[in-house]
Amino acid sequence: MLYICLRFPLLGLDALTNTTNVQPCALVDGGRVQLLNRAAKTAGVTASMSLTTAIALCPELHCRQRDRAREQHYWHQLALWAYRFSDDVSLSPPNALLLEVSRSLRLFGNLQRLYRTLLSAYRKRGLQLRVGIGNTPMAAELLSRQGIRAATLVNARGELQRPALKNALAAAPSRHLPLAAPQLSVLHNMGLRRVGDVLSLPRKELLSAFDDTMADTIERLTGRRSDPRPRFQPSEHFHTERQFDGGLQQCEQLRLPISAMLRELEIYLRLRQRLNRDLHWSFHFLDGHHEHWQTPVSLRHFQQPLLLELVMLQLQHVRLPGPVERLTLTCRDFIALETPAEQLFDCPEQGRQQDAMQQLFAKLQLRLGEHTIQRLASRDALLPEHQGIACPSANYQHQRVDQQALRPSWLLTTPLELDQQAGKLCWRGPLEILQGPERLDSHWWQQRQVRDYYIAQHRDHGLCWLFKDCLSQRWYLHGFFS
Repeated sequence: MLYICLRFPLLGLDALTNTTNVQPCALVDGGRVQLLNRAAKTAGVTASMSLTTAIALCPELHCRQRDRAREQHYWHQLALWAYRFSDDVSLSPPNALLLEVSRSLRLFGNLQRLYRTLLSAYRKRGLQLRVGIGNTPMAAELLSRQGIRAATLVNARGELQRPALKNALAAAPSRHLPLAAPQLSVLHNMGLRRVGDVLSLPRKELLSAFDDTMADTIERLTGRRSDPRPRFQPSEHFHTERQFDGGLQQCEQLRLPISAMLRELEIYLRLRQRLNRDLHWSFHFLDGHHEHWQTPVSLRHFQQPLLLELVMLQLQHVRLPGPVERLTLTCRDFIALETPAEQLFDCPEQGRQQDAMQQLFAKLQLRLGEHTIQRLASRDALLPEHQGIACPSANYQHQRVDQQALRPSWLLTTPLELDQQAGKLCWRGPLEILQGPERLDSHWWQQRQVRDYYIAQHRDHGLCWLFKDCLSQRWYLHGFFS
């Protein structure tokens, strides 16, 4: 087993604002500074300092009140993002994630490549990150507090060096062990300042000086006892957001944030094996005003580039009333992702045509309006003119067509009465009956309709659909075959 712990020391601040090191930022709780970035530290601000003192030292300090609910939600978002690198992700309170990556090494080649990709992915989001690597969950958590570079633990082939890991663990401060404050105080008073000092004690001495908790902690740290962690489970609804300090003025500036948010949704859907049916966007402006709008989704598969194109197409018709300070994306309507059974003679081109048709419908809906696009569906009726019905594209469901009876693709709105010349039916020339009759007898409770339908051929070899009204003995042209 191999674990990587990702620790976010500024998690509470990252959840509220972009913690760049250019502007001094601090997280305030109970009138005191809880977290601060490097620029604030350079200005002389320290943790636990009163807000009044901090502002006196640094008048340009950007202070944000702690929001625990938003902080936890952002933590869960980071956990969801970690599923790009491992299928075993756990939350490690108060501000860390734990990934079991032994099965991911084959995908990334080696540990060093996985480490670099992981580090780059989170730092691109402007996050401060400390990483720990270990053969047990607790070892990785302990080393993540030290911020040890992976190069000291990984050899040139990208493999973990066990002796280097053991030495790094032994050098870690014992105050970082997950123990109660009284036990940590006893370790300090005994002069056991390093984890290596604690590990060197015999088990009997540990049990005599401490309770079973200490022995259990050491055994889980060294791997002599299993340390299972509950896997992170995503919520039933998807929600993500982006904060923009100073606001974004133009729609095109939203392209990159929207693209990143859709990629997060893609990871969420893949994890839950679901497909979303809509995208709910919320724009929060600097003046406190906010707007909501929806992007309908009717695709058979999640396609991030296409969805991005649809959203930007929808934005072309939106006039932003001011700078966008925050953008949120929420999805609540999901359907199960079903993998269609493949047949021996399936045609891949047919699936691509269906995808292209759905893409066309989606673009037309965004340009013309959701209710302007309708599709033809069939309903249970015997008379052909009552079988077809136009329904909104969003409510359309594919139906299997009865292949036993041939039906034309073009049906006339009103049947056209035919003439007869020399005993032959005529419509712009003579018609030759090829097949029929097919008897339809219906509506006896209103105005009875008895018809015999035939397939006929025109002189230009086109196929027509005719019927004879058995009550009036008249012939009519009702449709054309493609």
